[in-house]
Amino acid sequence: MSTSLDVRDLPAPEPMLRILEAVTFLHPGESLRVIHNRIPYPLYPRLQERGLLVETQQRNDDEIHLVIRRPA
Repeated sequence: MSTSLDVRDLPAPEPMLRILEAVTFLHPGESLRVIHNRIPYPLYPRLQERGLLVETQQRNDDEIHLVIRRPA
């Protein structure tokens, strides 16, 4: 199962808070797709601490797509 979250229009620190809240509900094998307006470098260690994997794709200067996965 995959869910989506668009945090592009949120002021800091809302994107990080919303993403961290959303990933708490991921079950093994599930993923969260996030659309962000920048590469969220401070988020990566927080995801790693939780045992989550993340793939980052830069679509253009202000659209970044993240796929955050909880391993099966």
